[in-house]
Amino acid sequence: MSNQNTSMMWATLAGIVLVAAGLLGFLNTSIIGSGSGALIATDNIHNIVHLVTGLIALYIAFGLKGQQQATAVLGFGVLYLVIFVAVLASPTLFGIFSVAANAPIHVIHIAVAVVSLAVGYMARGSATMMAR
Repeated sequence: MSNQNTSMMWATLAGIVLVAAGLLGFLNTSIIGSGSGALIATDNIHNIVHLVTGLIALYIAFGLKGQQQATAVLGFGVLYLVIFVAVLASPTLFGIFSVAANAPIHVIHIAVAVVSLAVGYMARGSATMMAR
């Protein structure tokens, strides 16, 4: 499997999971929601962020190809790194969220960031080699 296929698959997986997380959050389940027992603490604003970033990931997967896709996956990783740092510094994102982010959210944010950065970096190298 080429690194380009890996970047498409990763962006697809990240997009589907983020959209699903956003939708489930609106249902306020015991897994994702604003309830005190929710494993992943979110509120409506956080759910919208998940939906929007999930749609961005799906656009990267299906709307971009080659070097553009690789660069976009790398950018997506940077975006989630910024989100991780911001929500780590202020679990309510400076008062925007009504529910403070918890440890599982931090782990998910950094995991999405690291995997996206790694996949994007490898795919960019692959796209550059193929262009030569």
